[in-house]
Amino acid sequence: MNPKFEEMQKRLTHIGNLNNYIEDLLQKVPGNLVSDKQRKKLIEAITDDEDLGDLLEGLKNPRPPRFVLVGRTGVGKSSLVNAMSGKYLAEVSDVEIGTKEARKFTYEADGQVYFEVIDTRGIGESETFNTKAEDELTEVVREFRPDALLFLQKATERGHIDKDVIATKKLMDKTGGDLPLVAILTHIDELNPSRIKEPDGYPVEKLNLISEKKAQLARIFDEHGLEATAILPVSSYIEWERPEEDGGGPRIAFDGRRGIEELLDFLEENLDVRAAIHLGLTVRLNRVAMRISERFIKIFSALSATVALSPIIATDIAVLLTLQSILLMIIAYLSGRELEFRTARELLVSLGGIGATGFTLRMIAQQGSKFANLLFPGAGSAISAGIASGGTYAIGKAAVAYYLRGVPEDQLRQVVEDARREYDEQQENE
Repeated sequence: MNPKFEEMQKRLTHIGNLNNYIEDLLQKVPGNLVSDKQRKKLIEAITDDEDLGDLLEGLKNPRPPRFVLVGRTGVGKSSLVNAMSGKYLAEVSDVEIGTKEARKFTYEADGQVYFEVIDTRGIGESETFNTKAEDELTEVVREFRPDALLFLQKATERGHIDKDVIATKKLMDKTGGDLPLVAILTHIDELNPSRIKEPDGYPVEKLNLISEKKAQLARIFDEHGLEATAILPVSSYIEWERPEEDGGGPRIAFDGRRGIEELLDFLEENLDVRAAIHLGLTVRLNRVAMRISERFIKIFSALSATVALSPIIATDIAVLLTLQSILLMIIAYLSGRELEFRTARELLVSLGGIGATGFTLRMIAQQGSKFANLLFPGAGSAISAGIASGGTYAIGKAAVAYYLRGVPEDQLRQVVEDARREYDEQQENE
């Protein structure tokens, strides 16, 4: 098996098992570091976070996104799906679905289903597409329960758009009209000058043409009373090559994709959470891991502030170190690695380039600030809370940089400094 694929499968397993890992992790926290009462409050704080709860629930039951594709022959449906996945997917047709005006496909690779689609090849294109065909297609779409309808139109063509838009509006109206409708302008790389395929090298005249085509499609939608949730121009242009070694699938030799990341961003924000999680896990694994990590950073930063508000000098160091260790272990786990508590605590000293001395001084500063309580009750704890919360935030950001973004250790000092500034700015704006 391909080592890269094995690594991906390991990370998929880790992320999918995150809920159980966290529960086990919290139960294994050494009893001399946190009390049972503190452990219980920590579990409650994590499980009560609604956004994180939705993410973890999506991880339990992810499913492939389901799309209805509307577009004529040659509009680039399979190319778009391949561009979205970054893989040369196999197009597998299922059994008949009750209408000759559409076909149902799954797009697969390495035994993994990436997308389920209904290709409405008859809509707008066939002269025999009548009321009966519309009703049959409507029923199929309802049973399919799609996450979104993708309306594909070649940027280089103008004909037939009105007819396709009218047919799409009828389908939307008959199915309830509450589906996200994404209008996608394909083949923008073929707009003049068509010889320029490099996505970052589009000249001004090409960019202007893309804007004009987008505005044109928006006007046509408006004329026919069809509202698109988004209109996104994309290039799915990829040149594939097959590696010489046996068993290797086609790989990208030239990547001319443009606008695909924006499309994926939109879909992840608008799909059912289970479909969005699946999309992220199969297409942008690191994006899902970072999204989950950011939520944990927020939760643990808030918990650190709560711990630091204890007015008793030096009683919170063990709990704070435990919180930061758990945060570090969770982020490492999302990258496919597992750390022991001892290793995590040792890494806290060096991760972020702050060094043992800097870490100790920060802790002393945190505890020392509590002496202010002797003169101004509550003031020292408030200062300590800010230091603790900001420090946890910076440690989380450094862990994401190190484990998920591959930032070298010698560059993490800057990551920590930037994170501290970012945290301070957020506090000032609240």
